Amino acid sequence: MSRTDQIAPNRPAAPTRGSGEMPAPSSLRAQRTRTALLGGGVMLMLLFTAVSLLLARDDEPRPLTYRPMAAAPAPARLPAAPARPSPLAAEKLGNAADARVSPTIAAATSRRATRVDAAAVAPPANAPRARATTTEATPRPVLPRVAGGVVGVQPLVAATGASSRSTAARHAVGVPAGLTGSIGRDSSAVQGAPRAAAFSAVPVRPQAVTLAAHPRLLLDSSTLTALRQRAAANTPQWTALKATCDSYIGGTVAYPTGNQYPDKPNLGSGYQGESYLPALLAEGMCYQVLKSSNAAAAAPYGAKAVDILMKMSMPYPGSNGWDPCTDSGYGIRFYGVGYGLGYDWVYDLLTASQRTQIYTTANAWIAAWEKSGGCASFAYDGNPIGNYYAGYFHAKAVISLATYGENPSAPAQWTDWLGNQFGARVQPYYRLHMLGGGWPEGYGNYAPLSILNMSLPAREVKTATGQDLLHASAPYTFPVDSADYSMHFTWPSLVYFDDRDDNHSNGDPSSPPPGTTPVGMFQQIIGALSYWQSPKVAVFNQYLAAVDQATGGYSDAPAWLQFLAIDPNAPKAALSTLPLSYFAPGMNAVAARSDWTTAASWMSFRAGPYTNNPAAGHEFFDQGSLALVRGGSPLLVNAGGWLVHEPGGNADETKIFNDNYGDLDGTQYSGNRQLYNIFYVRSMSGSSVAQRFGQEANTTEDDGVRTAVSAYEDGNGYVYMLATHLEDMYRTFSAGPAVSAWSRQVVYLRPNRFVVYDRTTEGSTGYDQYLAWHFPANPAAGSAPAGQHRFDVSYNGQYVGAMTTVLPTGNKTTTVGMYPGDNPIKAWQVQVRPPDTSASQRWLTVFDLSGTAAKVATASPVTVSQGGIVGVELLASDGNAVVVSSSGAPGTALSGNLVYGVQPLSAYHVVTDLLPDTGYTVTTSANAGLRNVNISVGGTTMSSHKGVLSFYVTTDGTVQGNPPPPPTPVYVPVPISALPVPGFPAPYKPGG
Repeated sequence: MSRTDQIAPNRPAAPTRGSGEMPAPSSLRAQRTRTALLGGGVMLMLLFTAVSLLLARDDEPRPLTYRPMAAAPAPARLPAAPARPSPLAAEKLGNAADARVSPTIAAATSRRATRVDAAAVAPPANAPRARATTTEATPRPVLPRVAGGVVGVQPLVAATGASSRSTAARHAVGVPAGLTGSIGRDSSAVQGAPRAAAFSAVPVRPQAVTLAAHPRLLLDSSTLTALRQRAAANTPQWTALKATCDSYIGGTVAYPTGNQYPDKPNLGSGYQGESYLPALLAEGMCYQVLKSSNAAAAAPYGAKAVDILMKMSMPYPGSNGWDPCTDSGYGIRFYGVGYGLGYDWVYDLLTASQRTQIYTTANAWIAAWEKSGGCASFAYDGNPIGNYYAGYFHAKAVISLATYGENPSAPAQWTDWLGNQFGARVQPYYRLHMLGGGWPEGYGNYAPLSILNMSLPAREVKTATGQDLLHASAPYTFPVDSADYSMHFTWPSLVYFDDRDDNHSNGDPSSPPPGTTPVGMFQQIIGALSYWQSPKVAVFNQYLAAVDQATGGYSDAPAWLQFLAIDPNAPKAALSTLPLSYFAPGMNAVAARSDWTTAASWMSFRAGPYTNNPAAGHEFFDQGSLALVRGGSPLLVNAGGWLVHEPGGNADETKIFNDNYGDLDGTQYSGNRQLYNIFYVRSMSGSSVAQRFGQEANTTEDDGVRTAVSAYEDGNGYVYMLATHLEDMYRTFSAGPAVSAWSRQVVYLRPNRFVVYDRTTEGSTGYDQYLAWHFPANPAAGSAPAGQHRFDVSYNGQYVGAMTTVLPTGNKTTTVGMYPGDNPIKAWQVQVRPPDTSASQRWLTVFDLSGTAAKVATASPVTVSQGGIVGVELLASDGNAVVVSSSGAPGTALSGNLVYGVQPLSAYHVVTDLLPDTGYTVTTSANAGLRNVNISVGGTTMSSHKGVLSFYVTTDGTVQGNPPPPPTPVYVPVPISALPVPGFPAPYKPGG
């Protein structure tokens, strides 16, 4: 099948994930199944009784892109497997017996443990499984709530002439100040709803409006007019769509239980309907576009769409229908969405009995998903996020709206979707956790389709009912927020995306690696921006064109979606109009860069609570982690995303799974989540790991997590960010907390230098504490002042930068290949330890993305004469800089006079932890060969809103409030990609 026939680069099973292309049968690779470890967890607490909760187990193949041979049989559907605990739940069970926990942690651990979805933690076959079993928990009723009790939601009234007055209530969002106490779940709350202690939600009530005539979902009259004009103009997108539609004419549509991957013009289901859906929507769209101008030409497309829809909706059991519970309800993202959109788009061609078949089957799918303790309960009962829930969310919206008027269940479905699923669950959760965009399951496999499924329903509601969910009093901005996130978190080279969280290996060294930028995601987002009339359409359109060119159209959207989303005549605007940094407050993620060229220096940083459904497990454990890149060449990598590259991607994916979820075996590499650029504390027994360490899936709703990027500011010459309460994300040892306190401050000095300041306290002086940093090549020891270490990194024959460990003075380092036994080793971990056993430490680490080793700054601690401060002086041929911060607790402003000594040279100074919006006086004086810088409250040099004071000191000691503009950087030319992919930088075109 061509890549335009795929719904999205997010499907289970084997290589290549994210590509959207299914090569010829000769390229077939055997489908591998990752076994999910699913179940419940129990925690013992000092003042609380044990709680036992249900989790189920199932299997899910990994995202599929290679097509099985024409004669490949449909996969057998296995019976339900016995319940097992999820890795996340099992770890809590294992730690419970001897853990002494605080009331906050105790209350947090009383939460309902939910199962891990198959795609999330499904390991390769030899991955470990947790061993405990659980009893069934009774799910809570799905009832929207407000303060004072349950509120009913009025069903949609199909009354001609009714007004479109909005009755949406106000909505308060935000974590209350001082949220540090214990949080338990309210047993009467909305099932799966976010904690009321985190935010409150008022269910959205439908407006009293008349449903539009069919087609009412996406293809309203104005959209159809525009699409018909594009077809008349024979745009490239129309040409591709019509070719797709023509490719199935004359073929046979197989039942879901038939051959899943026949050759064209025949059509099979693909994996759980992933081939049905794009073909159905292509044929339906061709029919709608042509039927008013050329009914004869439209007829074959309409007939084919009906044929596909009727085969998809065959009843189960019997009649060759598909079991909605296969792989825990995975297929609803294809079958369910197809039932709704297909019913709407070819409504006029369906007989009464055909309509009844479709909505009866659709109702059965929804019922299976919503069944108490049912096959999809891990996704339905959990937080309303994840690739499984996103498919259900979209499917229920379109089924209820499309079949309203004929389907007796539709009014209740619509009422629940709008008032409960959207109004009480999704809108408040996304306003808190997804504001600014992002997706917590990784962009290599899961984000593109999930974002689409969480975005299109708002548009479908608007075209069907006129109700605007984006601009309501409680707005739902996720569909348009995704644009900013996708632009800012793509590498400067444009060919790779920030590869945090779960990315699956593709097993094919000739294909682009997981994490390659999926063009289809940008194509679907431009459609959302255009529909909602975003002012960012022009600049995003330019960015889409640049990504498309850089990647050779890698993993583009299906033909129907491209035709719907892309206007060839849309305006473009220069990327230079974009800001150079971006903060997504929902996921607490920051991206910053030196400029918008493909050779720019770039960083990404994330420090917030676990936002994914903990039962899914696709979000990894790296809060507080930093990644650094110049152009397409990384200095500091997200090891979990990098190690799944070829060669050896499959083997390393197994090791990553074991690292994240494995049983404790005494080694560093099983169950300790030690592959991230964060602070670690180990409990050791001799040379063996005694207790599992690292971070865990702690959430705002269940654990009262305070972790956040509490300060962010772009001061042009610098970008400042501070993450606090990172300790809330860590596992607890039997004797108490492993990490008692950790904050991380990052000051980015444009264009190439990054100063990372960590304030940490471990739970006991008997533990082993260290910072971990991961590089794409073995770091070479360089020259550094006494008490420090410098490491230079070259990757693929190119110098990519350096790290200097400044504080604590006398620090010790250990370099380890990730993972032992790998050949070749693709990631190297440098562990930095203090010289003593003090529980509290102050760490200063400098990263430099300069193009040559000679341009890397020499880093030295400042000489502190007065005030509780620490700092570093950076001396370099392209300009000197000084960064100074408080040695005390983060968030506490420095008081009194500050005096520190540096070399008597011109330099740019950045001082953090000061009073915000306050005038200061800055003077300099000579002192024993150094230059003292004196800072006191009161004066005309103003600190920023975040308490940052920046100024420039000239060679003669003159203080300038506004530093001169930095020199234009001279970049070392880099290829469009420095990734280990044969054929790059030549454009890659799947199937080309």
